[in-house]
Formats: sequence, structure tokens, C-alpha cells
Amino acid sequence: MNCFILTGASHGIGEAIGKKLISDNHHLICVSRKKNEDLISLANSEKDMVLDYFEFDLNHVADIDRLMKSIFEKISPNVDSLYLINNAAIFFNQPIEDTDPSLIAQLMNINLVSPMILTSSFIKYSKQLNVEKRILNVSSGSSFNLTSGESCYSTSKAGLETFTKSIGIEDTDVKIMAVRPGMVNTEMHATTANKKNLKTPEYAADRILTFLMDRFEHGKTVKAW
Repeated sequence: MNCFILTGASHGIGEAIGKKLISDNHHLICVSRKKNEDLISLANSEKDMVLDYFEFDLNHVADIDRLMKSIFEKISPNVDSLYLINNAAIFFNQPIEDTDPSLIAQLMNINLVSPMILTSSFIKYSKQLNVEKRILNVSSGSSFNLTSGESCYSTSKAGLETFTKSIGIEDTDVKIMAVRPGMVNTEMHATTANKKNLKTPEYAADRILTFLMDRFEHGKTVKAW
């Protein structure tokens, strides 16, 4: 059985990824602040798959390692492969001087600090599993293509890419990469005037999973399309 740990499964790209991972011989473990009941219902209709769901706010970074310990207690020691998809993120656009410090901290916790801790815990708790182990970080073109008002978001994604590169040179049997989706029709681009230029979350999920499963480049950051 192939096991996938997915954060941010409640909506958008994360929900689309989750739905595409509902399949025979898959164990899907979802993490989001609120459960996605549609995803749960869809998984329950699939006979030979397992879904575990953890309601958890990734802003609570001090509790993430405990979360991952609980997650690994659900994973069979006979699993065939193990994947972590760090997809959860929040976004806002406003001048930095008008931004409440707590909101800055929340964005950095969810977008950058939590993937770092999740990666640390994933490597630690998976050491006894002699299987293919991969981590995919969902980044953004905003890591280098800067827009006024998005300083916090861009900084978090640039940091995520640097972290990916850094883990890529460490001595571990876990492989890691980052993928930059293009513009997707999600809440982040709700005010975009030309919707024709936006890809669907389902398209983004397909491209992300293509890199995770078939075109993995350890330590690299790549454009999804």
C-alpha cells in the first residue's frame, strides 16, 4: 500500500490532490483545520483504500511533532512507499505596515515553519521504514515574481524553496523537491480579472502529482507548467 500525508486538504489544490489520491491500495492521511466531508464521503465509497483525517491548525507549530507521531502510529510497517505533500498555505495582500504582527506570524508559521517541522518529523519517524520516501513542497511563482502587498507570502515561499534545496544536500534517505504551480482558480486569485488565464485546481493537482510520482527531482524546485 502507498501512503500519502497531505496538508491543506480542505479546499482548493489540496482538495483536488486528495480526490485524485483516492484509489485502491492507497492510504491517504489528511491534515487540515476543518475536515473535508466531501473527501471523506468519496473515500468511504472506495473499497480498498484507507483514509485517516486529522483536524489540526498548523499555526500551532509547537504541537506538530506530536501530530506527526500520531500520524505515524496509523501507518503500517509494511507500507510500500511513503509521501508527504506540504500543501497547506494562507495568503493575504496588504502593505506590510498595515499588517497585524500576529497575522505575519500566522502566515510564516503555516507557510514555512510548519513544512520545516513536518519535514523534520517525517524524516525522524520514517527512519525504520526501508521504502521509497518523498516530500513534495507546494511553492509558488510568487517566490521570485514579486507583487506589491505580497511581501509575507513571497518571503514564505522563497524560504520554502531554500529549505528544500538545503534538505536536498543533507545525508538522509528521504528525497525532497518543490513545485511552483502557475495561477490557479482558487481564493488567492479570486479578484483576477482574466479568469481565462487561470488553471483549475484539478489541473494543478494532476501536474503536482506527475512530479511527485514520475518526474521527481531531488533537491530541486520546478515549475508545474
